[in-house]
Amino acid sequence: MGTVETTMAPVRNLVDQVAEAQLRLPEIQRAYVWTRTQVRDLLDSLYRGYPVGTVLIWETDEELRSRTVEAPVSTRSSSSSNGGRFLLDGQQRLTSLAKVFVTREVDIRFNIETEEFQVANAAVCSDPRFVPVSDVFQKGAVSVALERDLLSRPDRELILSRLNKLERIADYPVPVHVLKGFDYEEVTDIFVRVNSKGTRLREAELAIARLAFRLPGMVTDELGAFRDRLAIANFDIELRFLVRALTAVATGQSGFRQLAFVPEETLREAWRKTRRALEYFLNLLRQNLGIESADWLPSLNAIVVPVAYLARHDDPREADTVGLLRWFVLASTWQRYAGAAETAMDQDLRALESPEPFRVLEEHLVQAVGRTTVSADDLDDAGSTSSFFLPMFLACRHRGAVDWWTGVRLSSTNLGTDHLLELHHIFPKALVKHRYPKRDVNELANLAFLSRRANAEISAKEPIEYLSQIAEERLTTQFVPLDRELWKVDRFQDFLAARRALLARGINEFLSSLR
Repeated sequence: MGTVETTMAPVRNLVDQVAEAQLRLPEIQRAYVWTRTQVRDLLDSLYRGYPVGTVLIWETDEELRSRTVEAPVSTRSSSSSNGGRFLLDGQQRLTSLAKVFVTREVDIRFNIETEEFQVANAAVCSDPRFVPVSDVFQKGAVSVALERDLLSRPDRELILSRLNKLERIADYPVPVHVLKGFDYEEVTDIFVRVNSKGTRLREAELAIARLAFRLPGMVTDELGAFRDRLAIANFDIELRFLVRALTAVATGQSGFRQLAFVPEETLREAWRKTRRALEYFLNLLRQNLGIESADWLPSLNAIVVPVAYLARHDDPREADTVGLLRWFVLASTWQRYAGAAETAMDQDLRALESPEPFRVLEEHLVQAVGRTTVSADDLDDAGSTSSFFLPMFLACRHRGAVDWWTGVRLSSTNLGTDHLLELHHIFPKALVKHRYPKRDVNELANLAFLSRRANAEISAKEPIEYLSQIAEERLTTQFVPLDRELWKVDRFQDFLAARRALLARGINEFLSSLR
C-alpha cells in the first residue's frame, strides 16, 4: 500500500532539482503554459510570504515514459526512465522559477522603491529603479547593489533590506507531498483528482493524462510528434485539439469523457483515421482555398466536423470536398461553435449520419443564425479579428487578387521580407485617426492585403494620390470602389459603405462557387 510523506523544501532546492533533471515529468503531464504575467504574480506572492500551493512528487521504480520539466510534449524530449522522482503537481510554478533563477528566459524586474514586480519591457529596462530579479538570485543582493551603485543612496539601508528580502525568496519553504509505493494507475487517478479541482487543468488535458496512462507512448510518440510535424508546416495546432478530433472520430461525440470508454484497439484505429483525415483536410485548405497556416483560422473547432467526415471515407474520391470546404467556411464565418460548442458540435457530428450531411449541416446553421449569406451590415465595424476576416481574404483570393505593387498573388508564405503579406489601411491611420472613430479606421472595409514593401511605400499617402497609380483590375480584385470621389478623406465614411457592399457581394459569390 502506498504512503504519502510530507516535508518542507526551500524553493531553491526544488528549482535545482528541476534544473538538474532530478525531477522529471511523467507522460500524463501537460506542457508549460504559464505567461510572464503569471510568473510575475508568483514572485510577488513569494516576496510577500503568501501561500503558493504545494508540490506533489511521485517516487517510483517503475519504467515509464517521461521528459525533463522544461521540455515540451514531443518525441524529441521524451524517453523511458527506470524510475526516479516525477513531478505531478507544481510543474508550472517550478518551471517558471527555473526560467527566472537559472536560465533567465523570463525577465522580471523589481522596483526597489515601490516593491512592485513588472514584466520587462523597454520602459522598465531603462528605469534605474527596476532591478533584474535574475541578477539578485544569481549574484546576490549585495553584489547587485554594488553594481548599480545603490549603496550611495541616502536610503541605502532600506533598499538593501528589500533586495535581501527578494533574495530570500529562494529560501521560502514549500510543502512537498511525496507519494511512495503507488503504481502508475493509482498515480494517474491521483493526478486527475488533484487537477480536476478548480480550473487548473481543462477537461482536454485530463483526457490527455488518461490517454497517456492507457496507451503509453501515444501522447508523445503519436499525438505530440504529429503536432510537431504540423507546426513545421505552419499549422501550429494544440494537443488538446488533436484529442478533440480523436474523440469525435472514435465516439461520434465531442465530449472528452467519452474517450475513456473506447477500447484500446478502437482508439488506435481511430487515431490512424484522425491523422489521415486531418492531413487531407489541411492540404485541402492549403491547396484549394489558399489557407497556408493556422493563423488564418478563426477557430480550430470548425475543423472537428470536417475531420470526422473525412475519417469516414477511406477513399478520398467518395468525399464531397467542395461541400466540405463550403461548410468549413460557413461554420468559421458564422462562429458555429462560439457558444455552447459541444452541444452544436454533437448536433453536427450526428448530421454526418445523413445521406446528405452538408444539407443538414447548413440547416443547423440557418436555425442558429437565420441565414448563411453575408450582408454589408454584417461588415459594419468588423475588424481584422472578426470572423469575417477569413471569408474576405478567401473572396479576394477567389477573384485572383495580387499585390498592388509587385503583381505577385496573395500568399502568406511568399519568400523575401519585401513580399511578406501585411494588412494595409487604405486610408492610412495618420490621415483619419483624429477625424473618425477607431473602429471605423480599423474596419475590414478599410483594409487591403499588400506586400510589406508596398505597404511601406504607400505610407501615409491619401488614397486619391496613390490608388490612381494602380491598375483598376488590381483594385477590383480586392473590392475597392473605383469612384475616385470616394478616395478623398472627407468621403471616408462613404468609401467604407461602398466597400462593405462590394465585399459582402464578393464573399457571397465566393461561397456560391463552393457548390
